[in-house]
Amino acid sequence: MQENEFYGLVQQAGHLDTIDRTRIATEAVLTTLGEALTGGEAEDIASQLPDDLAGVLRDAEHDGAGYDREEFVERVSEHLRGTDLESDDADRYADAVTDAVAVALTEGELQNLKAQLEADLQPLFEGVTIDREDV
Repeated sequence: MQENEFYGLVQQAGHLDTIDRTRIATEAVLTTLGEALTGGEAEDIASQLPDDLAGVLRDAEHDGAGYDREEFVERVSEHLRGTDLESDDADRYADAVTDAVAVALTEGELQNLKAQLEADLQPLFEGVTIDREDV
């Protein structure tokens, strides 16, 4: 998947009005996801994302934090502070970006990702609203 395709999916699913706002939301969510993973798993996922997006995952502090969904969204919200995006919309952005990630990954890597996450966070990568055939 190309970077512009990824951002297009996020922009549409997240109801974002500009590509700049889409990039900000995407970076906040990917940074938070990277924090929730170990370095090895983040690297595996990054290898299947466009280069710039992969860099965001690689640069995150990989502490394998056991976030539940509420904590994950709160961390996304914290990463959005100081931007022109509303931190109150962090849940919507988290859904949009994780849907795009789910579509970008192979099925095997998606299963590996979900296995490393807390059970409460796994649903972010299920019930994806983006059709793989549209990509």
